[in-house]
Amino acid sequence: MKPIWKWMIGIVACLLVIVAAGGWYLSRHWKPILETRLRQAVVNATDSLYQIHYDEVDFNVVTGNASITNLQLIPDTQVYARRVLEERAPDNIYNIMIADLRIRQFHPRRILRERKLHINDIIIDTPSIHVMNEYHAYNHTAAKSQDSLMLYQRISNMLNEVSVENIQFNDIQFKFSMKTDSVVKELALRNINLTLRDILIDSLSQVDTSRLYYARGIDLDMPGFRHETADSFYYVSFDRLQVATAEREVVLTGLKYAPRMNRSEFYRRKKEAKDMAIISLPHIRFEHIDLHRFVNSQKIYAGSLHIDSGTVAISNDLRYPKRLTNKIGKSPHQLLLKLKQHLKIDSVLIDGVDVSYAEISKKHKKEGKITFDRVNGIIRNVTNDSSALIQNNTMEADLTTYVMNTGKLTTVFAFDMLDKHGAFTYRGRLGPMNGKPFNQIMTPLLNAEIASANIEGLHFDVKADDHRARGSLQFDYNKMKLNLIASDNSKQRSSMKVASFLTNSFIINDSNPDANGKYHTGRINYARPHTYSFFKTLTQSLLQGIKECAGISEERERRLMNTAEEAKKASEKTEGFFKRVFGKKKKKD
Repeated sequence: MKPIWKWMIGIVACLLVIVAAGGWYLSRHWKPILETRLRQAVVNATDSLYQIHYDEVDFNVVTGNASITNLQLIPDTQVYARRVLEERAPDNIYNIMIADLRIRQFHPRRILRERKLHINDIIIDTPSIHVMNEYHAYNHTAAKSQDSLMLYQRISNMLNEVSVENIQFNDIQFKFSMKTDSVVKELALRNINLTLRDILIDSLSQVDTSRLYYARGIDLDMPGFRHETADSFYYVSFDRLQVATAEREVVLTGLKYAPRMNRSEFYRRKKEAKDMAIISLPHIRFEHIDLHRFVNSQKIYAGSLHIDSGTVAISNDLRYPKRLTNKIGKSPHQLLLKLKQHLKIDSVLIDGVDVSYAEISKKHKKEGKITFDRVNGIIRNVTNDSSALIQNNTMEADLTTYVMNTGKLTTVFAFDMLDKHGAFTYRGRLGPMNGKPFNQIMTPLLNAEIASANIEGLHFDVKADDHRARGSLQFDYNKMKLNLIASDNSKQRSSMKVASFLTNSFIINDSNPDANGKYHTGRINYARPHTYSFFKTLTQSLLQGIKECAGISEERERRLMNTAEEAKKASEKTEGFFKRVFGKKKKKD
């Protein structure tokens, strides 16, 4: 080796030794200073409410890296108790534990020279966060004197600026405890990942509306979650929740609301005929959501909500007793107004949701089902915000679906959100379809079937409120024939053939226009029973119009009741069928 290279290697080695020794010396002497300042900063920033504890702090001035193990942010219970007496205590207090906190590339000299702290990355592994909530009325009164000190004002006596390029939280364990009187309710979330990007705390960032919690962007990723409802009959769960504040987007996948037991067990425990719901929505997406408003006032404001595919299945078992309750004032738009959660969504877009209703007959013990497949459409102005409703008081729903996966049905609803009687309108059109698919609900519930029916189209236009529905309906069809279904008894089968013949010959028109060329338009004037739900009222009002189009007016039905009495001599069951289908009482002598 040439002498020059020996000298160069020796010089480099000496420099490395000097740098290492200097770094060691600075670390040894700066460490106590920074630890003291760190503890004091937390006390000052929280007005003595919190203190920090840790096992070890290690940092290297040369590399600009640091680490803290077993860090704890602990509330001072004596200070909190004193603030409660002084009516200055916050509703939420926090207990935070961090197994390992690593800081990459910070510059201690800038802290001393410029009073600025800049950090490239902060990595926080397995933090445990416990939020304890206790309501204090003085925090929610208009006359309360608010603490106007911002975070920057709290640290400005030590630093002029704090900036961090990235803060990464890995595997957060979160617990929320709400204390009400002597009861404590808890919610636990696990395995959350959170990233904050471009954090800046200075004199201007606190009023920068493009930032949330001083960050230019926050990305949250939370895996599966399940929560059981208070009555223990249902649970709500999802597979994944993602929040991206920079894009103002929230995505929820695998949302499910369902009973914790099968249907038989559900009704055995309920002991009454009550709707059972199973809702499964694989993908929900909020766009243009106002996260600032949600953070500050817990109000959900969004430009749009997208529901992509899914199922909504409602069922009932009428073999159990039905508890009659007053359903007036419980239409969908009225329930939205009563919702405690403040909500304003410009548009709800639905794409490919399957909706069904199934019912087990009390008499025939069979299940009938009707389906509305591939529901698509848009609901506009979904809100219960009073100020927004002053500007626009109408919520509109424009929907398309396929009844029994066959006939295309388009409907338009318009709800007057401010009408004290719950006024709304609905109009729509059902396209051509074969009527036989309706046997899926008709046969199990009424023991009858559509032998044939060629539906050319159905149009309706109705105005309604809590108490009555008025409107018109046009029903174009031909070749309609009904069959009454008998048991295996040969005498009863013969009787049912007679009843079917009488029904098709004298009760219903087999087409519209009828055999005489007369076109029948259905007039709807339906008084809503107070125990009927919103959706049952819709179907019954439309059924009234369909019966008129089929020629089953009240006057004609009364005139033909004597013919029905003749069928009764053949079978007592026939008269029961007329009552079930047409809802008419037998004329008294």
